[in-house]
Amino acid sequence: MKTDSTKNNKFPGFAEVGPVSMILSSDEGAAGKTTTALQLVAAFELAALPLDLFQMDTKRKLAMKSSLPVQSLLVPDRRENRGDDLVPSDIIAPWYRAVTDMPQTRRSSLLEVGGALAPLFHSAITDFDLDEDITLLNLQVLVIIVCKAGEDSASQMIRELKRVERNLPNAKTVLVLNHYPNDPYKAIEYCEKDTRKAFASAIDRYPVINMPKVHDRSMAIYERLQVLPSTVVSWHLDNYAEALRRVGGRRDDAKILVKDIAAWSAIMQDEISRLLPFLAGGRDA
Repeated sequence: MKTDSTKNNKFPGFAEVGPVSMILSSDEGAAGKTTTALQLVAAFELAALPLDLFQMDTKRKLAMKSSLPVQSLLVPDRRENRGDDLVPSDIIAPWYRAVTDMPQTRRSSLLEVGGALAPLFHSAITDFDLDEDITLLNLQVLVIIVCKAGEDSASQMIRELKRVERNLPNAKTVLVLNHYPNDPYKAIEYCEKDTRKAFASAIDRYPVINMPKVHDRSMAIYERLQVLPSTVVSWHLDNYAEALRRVGGRRDDAKILVKDIAAWSAIMQDEISRLLPFLAGGRDA
């Protein structure tokens, strides 16, 4: 499938100042949601802007990897009464309040939705009619759907996109194509015809961020670290002393790790700044 880099310029029209509510979803696990979330968290930290973190994910990866406070929206293991019904809107209520309070608090928020919990999340936002709030309260809501290479991931991206189009038509939507470990554009050529057509239609209708591949060894090391990518990038300032400590004292591995993460982060931060220009002081990078 031929790629068109100009698609990345078709970012949704957000105001030059925040706040914004970001929803990260994919309808599957291990697509790269947490990796994307960490780059967004780093962008807000570099801009010194407040960002409240929420996760609807039993694995709690965002909290572990960011080492920041993250409010978990979890389905309770036990209920007060065996006859009590599970009410999806009760689970996301803390996040919903943060989103609808944005005009007063001026605080942005990020919610990572675990793949298996995407249907529950959509049921909850339908109960609340969040789409109505977007219009009535003039909220900036951004849905980021992450997809990796492969037919399953492409199909799940398409399914999640249909839910978003149905339940949040007034939100802005962006697709993130994760090129680690494989190229989603090349992989789609081997998929079933209907999936190929739906995938092509999706990347034609919505802006795309292509998350670049990181060298396998560097990504394997980074995945073991519980730090933001911007923290890894900063390790060159002390002559790689912290990087050396983290990778076991081998200078070649330490330097390659920092340089690989720096190159990857530079691309992602540029894309995020164009998506959310207020993170770069309104500069259209």
